[in-house]
Amino acid sequence: MSDLVSRWAGLALCGIGLVATLLLAAAGDLTLYIHPRYVVFTVVLSIIGAALFAVAVWVTATGRGSEHDHDHDHDHDHDHDHAPRRRPLRMLSIGATGVLIVVSALALLAAPPTTLSAERALSLESAADGAGDVPRPSLIGSDPTRFSVRDWASILGSGATADDLVGQQADVTGFLLVDDDGAVRVGRYAVTCCTVDAQLFAVPVVAADLPSDLGSGDWVRLTGTFTDDAGATRLRPGTVDAVEEPDDPYLS
Repeated sequence: MSDLVSRWAGLALCGIGLVATLLLAAAGDLTLYIHPRYVVFTVVLSIIGAALFAVAVWVTATGRGSEHDHDHDHDHDHDHDHAPRRRPLRMLSIGATGVLIVVSALALLAAPPTTLSAERALSLESAADGAGDVPRPSLIGSDPTRFSVRDWASILGSGATADDLVGQQADVTGFLLVDDDGAVRVGRYAVTCCTVDAQLFAVPVVAADLPSDLGSGDWVRLTGTFTDDAGATRLRPGTVDAVEEPDDPYLS
């Protein structure tokens, strides 16, 4: 049993990963985990990996090494004396490997793909500071209703106040973030490479103007203007519409 596990455990995990990646690509859900620009690259590499995986399975299934068998016979008498002491450790190792394979299969093949959660976003610092090298869009000669959450977060993060944004109409789509103090933001993740580097962009919203039946994680489309709310610049919604999570939930 120990020999069987050592031969096939690694291949089983590789196979699960390859199948999961190709199934996500076929369903159009791979962009929930990586930037769209890398989808073709990932699929091509997965197909190449699948071919190599098939070769590895064939070699493993047919290549019963004589050297391994010879060493096993040579050391049989020596190992026999230690077998009672080693057996519990071997069984524990086999059991742990089996659990790892089952959990991996359930997580990658059975569990439905999902986007990054609002709970994760609430654990992060607000990205209203413009997030480093993200350029601030110009309000001059632009249509602000086409600005995304990231654009407005960058503008607010650069120090713009409600006085600077008088007359500017915002039209953004994102998910709501309601923290323990009742403060509300509308946010969205931006992905550069994959969800590992996902960055939250969020814009503060006047909480009193939101419908009471909306909560953290709900996707909405907000239109409105910016106002000074208790000394802070926040988006005052004129309209709030609950919407379905978009097919492309991440900003790119």
